[in-house]
Amino acid sequence: MKNFLVVGMGKTGESTARFLLDRGEKVLGYDDHKKQSDLPPHILNHPAFSPLRSIDLYKLNWSKIQECIVSPGVPSVHPILAKCEQERIPIVSEVELACRMLNFPLIGITGSNGKSTTVALIGHILNQAGLSTFIGGNFGTPLIDSISFRSTFQWGVVELSSFQLERVVKARFQIAGILNLALNHLDRHNSFRDYFLQKRNIFINQKKDDLAVVNFSHPSWHTQLCSMIRGSIIPVTYFGQLQEGFYWENLKIVERFEGKKRIIHCHHWQLPGEHNRENLLFATAVCRAVGVRVDQIEESLSSFQGLHHRIQKIAEINGILFYDDSKSTTPASTCAAVNSLNGPIILLLGGRSKIKDFSELNRNLSSDKIKAVILFGEDRELIYNFIPKSIPTYLFPTLDEAFEKVRSLSVSGDSVLLSPACTSWDQYSNYHERGEHFIRLVYGNS
Repeated sequence: MKNFLVVGMGKTGESTARFLLDRGEKVLGYDDHKKQSDLPPHILNHPAFSPLRSIDLYKLNWSKIQECIVSPGVPSVHPILAKCEQERIPIVSEVELACRMLNFPLIGITGSNGKSTTVALIGHILNQAGLSTFIGGNFGTPLIDSISFRSTFQWGVVELSSFQLERVVKARFQIAGILNLALNHLDRHNSFRDYFLQKRNIFINQKKDDLAVVNFSHPSWHTQLCSMIRGSIIPVTYFGQLQEGFYWENLKIVERFEGKKRIIHCHHWQLPGEHNRENLLFATAVCRAVGVRVDQIEESLSSFQGLHHRIQKIAEINGILFYDDSKSTTPASTCAAVNSLNGPIILLLGGRSKIKDFSELNRNLSSDKIKAVILFGEDRELIYNFIPKSIPTYLFPTLDEAFEKVRSLSVSGDSVLLSPACTSWDQYSNYHERGEHFIRLVYGNS
């Protein structure tokens, strides 16, 4: 029996602890915020599980701990991780732990915006094509859970955050890609370059036969990225054409390699917005690399409905359209949501910010399209400084109070968009809880 320390007992930490306990290991679980009573009984009451409090860390025998598994929400500067480094205890992510035991190849997707939709779409297309596919990672089911499933998977498609990639040691993704990069998580990373280097880790263990999908729509970073990649590069771009690769042309995707040209028709694609077309382009490149036929991709597009809380139309009441984009936690994703809808828009913004610079809002929000901005949550005053002065803007502590203003402002023909550009952690456990609260408010149930 080995001793493992699991730091962060949220969804990922619980899955990690359960996995280790089921294999006869001893687990010490620590969380800054979660109470012991909040842990599932099958973990809390397991004879090989020991929940730790802060006071317990001072008397812990660190020499008996083989490894620390850290959840993505725990910052790398956390004192308990510093202690592990001091004691020379290896620190890895749940993804790294899972990859040691997987028996199927992985498709890894990261980026600042759109990665959950892209992962879900890739998984959808592969499953529709008859390939048994695990879908999860940072989005949905932790990768470690796939080892305990009875299903036999041919592929795994995983969303990877910069936090998960921060602790990659040997984890290998046979097909990997970075969708895009924008200012994000600078509350955790020292600089944009540090953030870029963490994302780059998705490629570091690839071999020459592996594939790297690179978005050439963003020339500010793709050139540097290509010089770091060992595998074969598959270029994609939403803007312009490529001599080799995948690019968007009207309502179709062009695939061009070795002088051969194929067309993937996308008229069945249902999700709004330029950013979603770019997600589709990226997903198509990945699925073609796996070997999915063009007709299978085209057929699968009509049945993909997108994700909950991602520019999801939830109601039309008295001629007013309501959209839930609670999953938006960056200014870039909010701007993408705004650009995908027609005005006039009443925009709900706020929460706890991951960055301090919201100037992207100032550049992209226009009074021609935005009827009003309603700010709520912890960092509402910070965001207020970046809203164009020509747009009427209102500030409230909570979403409940903000929605009262929505009711007084909105008229038939308006679109009400919750797209916070911030995390939900000031007042909610996660973006799902925030989105569900918004839906209840729309339907008159607070």
